[in-house]
Amino acid sequence: MAIKFFDEIVRDSFGLWISALFGAIGSWNPDFTFGQRKEAFFYMIECLLISGKIKFIKPGADCYVSPNNPHPRFSIYDEVAHWELGEKEIVSCLKATWPENAESENDGDLTIYFYTIPGVIWIDENGRFFAS
Repeated sequence: MAIKFFDEIVRDSFGLWISALFGAIGSWNPDFTFGQRKEAFFYMIECLLISGKIKFIKPGADCYVSPNNPHPRFSIYDEVAHWELGEKEIVSCLKATWPENAESENDGDLTIYFYTIPGVIWIDENGRFFAS
């Protein structure tokens, strides 16, 4: 898939929640339909996983800080908290839970999707981890 401004999209999304990646794809490629943005989103996730620029937190890993969980068991630095499936398997899992009825980036089901899938860990050129 041809995605214009791939590096700029990554730069603008770095360290943010995964919904920022989806939004940046549309910002840098305004001619994309919603379906093309979805396709580009999963393509970019796979490319970023393969290149080692992102990881995902393992589903169910206790590493999220919240008022009810101020001291989680793990952090993003603990390998046991990383989703260790292959790149294609991770993308397949993410695709499987995409809301079928979503028709725009403003769809409530899409917002819920972005906050229920595992969190993304961004990795900079020095190997440092960043997550929102």
